[in-house]
Amino acid sequence: MRIFRWWFAPLEEREAGRIVTMVPLISFAALICVGIGVDFSGQVTAEQELRDQAWHCARVGAGQIGMTANSALAATTAASRCLDDHGLTGTVALTGDSVIVEVSGTYQTKLLTALGINQLPIQAAASSSILQGH
Repeated sequence: MRIFRWWFAPLEEREAGRIVTMVPLISFAALICVGIGVDFSGQVTAEQELRDQAWHCARVGAGQIGMTANSALAATTAASRCLDDHGLTGTVALTGDSVIVEVSGTYQTKLLTALGINQLPIQAAASSSILQGH
């Protein structure tokens, strides 16, 4: 009997209160979309900055190649010291005349913390080599 009463009721009575449940759902979905946009663009920016710092440390290390008798040790030590000076964690490798620096870190989210996502991982790698003229 109730279903017939609801079906034949005026439209205003049938839709009464429906918007109350829609507003929180739409607001939550909007927060997720904005959070994804803000935090993933922030992650990309942080990754670019990390890549720049890795490249800088690789250049510092490559600058030591050929300067001393034990240039391989000097190059890796200089690049590792550069990482420490910037407060970064990573690895330094030497292959031939190239210094390779791999760095990892985390990006602290801004809006996705409301969903329990507090950090996003970031990684970067860079290499540098010295070209010697004749």
